Amino acid sequence: MPGVTISAGYGAGGSLVAPRVAELLGLRLIDRAISSTVATELRCSVAEAQQGEARRSTVDRFFGSLAPLTGITNSPIEYGGADGATAFRDQTEQLLRDALDAGAVILGRAGAAAFAGEPAVLRVRLFGPAEARIQQAAMVEAVPEDVARQRLPEVDQARADYVRRLYHADLDDPALYHLQLDSTALPLAACAGLIADAYRALVAG
Repeated sequence: MPGVTISAGYGAGGSLVAPRVAELLGLRLIDRAISSTVATELRCSVAEAQQGEARRSTVDRFFGSLAPLTGITNSPIEYGGADGATAFRDQTEQLLRDALDAGAVILGRAGAAAFAGEPAVLRVRLFGPAEARIQQAAMVEAVPEDVARQRLPEVDQARADYVRRLYHADLDDPALYHLQLDSTALPLAACAGLIADAYRALVAG
């Protein structure tokens, strides 16, 4: 099961690094489950539920919003509650495993937690100081810095919630990763090259 999983904080450049890694390695790219737009919507849903403004529980709303991101349409499974969380995780993970059979670079989707026990899957985290990520996000997304500054905590929290609720894991736990890179200090192209080299070394060893 060869491949690379890349977890990236908001503004860390994952949307640019991951496609380049896939290109360098000749692998398929599986894009992230939670874009900045979806993440903002999820945080609103969670906030509404916590404030008692929604009838469904926080977990129901969370997984109900994420259901289309499995890539499975017209699914008969209801994603509310603990059983729904397990069903969502299992369906999403099976899709990723199928992709990894032929080799893939997975951006987001709790890949580091999902494949923590797979020796041929390189697990990478891209990070950086908040202010540096805000500036980089503003450039990458072509938005004002104040918009990026507002998005950063919302997106980071939504992605952390996703990993915690699916795998009871901490997205920032260094034990989840083989390689962590400050992609605000290093050029994104250099990060992609380092990841590709690390993957080649992993599978060769």
